[in-house]
Amino acid sequence: MSKKILSFISVFLIISSIISCKDNKIEKKQIISIPQISNFDFDKILKINGHIYDSSNGGGFFTTSYDYGITYDPKKGNDFGNLETFLIPKDFLFFKKHSKYFTKDEYEKLQAYVNKLNIEELKKIFDIYVFLVDKKYLVETPSYDSPNKTKENYQTDLYQYKNNSWEKIESFKVDSEEKRLKETDWRTNSIDKKSKEIQTAFFNSISKLKIDDSWYRDYILLLDSYEPSYNYTYYIKVAKDSSYIAERPLKDLMVPYQDGDTLFLYHKKCLLQGSEYFENTQIPEVKIVKVKDKYYINSEVFDLKNSISNKSEKYGFLVSETY
Repeated sequence: MSKKILSFISVFLIISSIISCKDNKIEKKQIISIPQISNFDFDKILKINGHIYDSSNGGGFFTTSYDYGITYDPKKGNDFGNLETFLIPKDFLFFKKHSKYFTKDEYEKLQAYVNKLNIEELKKIFDIYVFLVDKKYLVETPSYDSPNKTKENYQTDLYQYKNNSWEKIESFKVDSEEKRLKETDWRTNSIDKKSKEIQTAFFNSISKLKIDDSWYRDYILLLDSYEPSYNYTYYIKVAKDSSYIAERPLKDLMVPYQDGDTLFLYHKKCLLQGSEYFENTQIPEVKIVKVKDKYYINSEVFDLKNSISNKSEKYGFLVSETY
C-alpha cells in the first residue's frame, strides 16, 4: 500500500473520530444527569390534580400528564411552572393486590382509591417523579386553551422523591423543533425505564429464593380435544436449572416463588409484552397448590376452565401422574 493511501486513510480516521466525538458531546449536552438535592418542595402540588391510570411496556402507573398536566398557576398553589407527575408503584404486584378496584379497561375505582391517599401515603406506596418546565421558560397565552407556552429555548428537569427530599436527577435542553420531539420521547422513555427497573428488581429478588425439592417435577393436565382419541396436554416442568411450559415459543422461563404449600410461576420474558400483562393482573401465570401428595394447578392466563371438561376442584385442576 502506498504512503499516499496510508496518509489519506489516517486523515480520514482522524476526521471521523472528531465528528464522532462532536456528536457524542451534543448528546451529552442534550441530557444532563447530575443528581442534586433540590430547594423545590413539590409536596403541595401532588394533590392539585387527580391522577389517572396509564401504562407503558414497563407496566402500569398513575399520572397527571393528560391535557396540560399541572399548569403554572400560583393562585391554585403551583408557583413552580408546568408540571407532570408520575406515580410508579414500588411494589411490582400493586395492581395484582388491588385488582378488586377495577375490571378490564375500567379504572375509575382504582383511581379514586389512589386520589384519596394523602401525601405521606403516596410517598410510601409510590416512587414519585415530577417533570418541570420552570416558570422562567414560559410565556402567557391568554387567548389559547393553555394559559401559557414554552419559549423557543427551554429546559425540562426531572425530579424524584427519595431519601426524604426532592432530587433533580436529569435535565433535557431544547433549542429546536427537533429537540422538542426528542424531549417528548425522553419523558416517555424515562418513565418506561423506571417502571422496568421495578420489574427487574422484583424478578431479581424472587429468583434468588429457594424452593423445596418436592416442587421439582413434571406437571401434566390433559386438555379436551375436538379430535376423538387425542388429547392435548398442558405440561409444566419445574427443575433446578430451569422451569417452563412446554410447547411455548419462549422456553425461558418461568420464575418459581414458593409461599408455604403454594408455588407461583412468573413468566419472566413474556411479562408485559401484551395488553393482558399491562396491568400486572395476569401474573403469576401459574399457581400450583400442594395438598399432601397431590398437586393442583390454576392459571389466570391459560384458560383451563374452558379447556378441561371436568370441573375445577377446591384447589384447582388435579395434576396427572408424572411420566
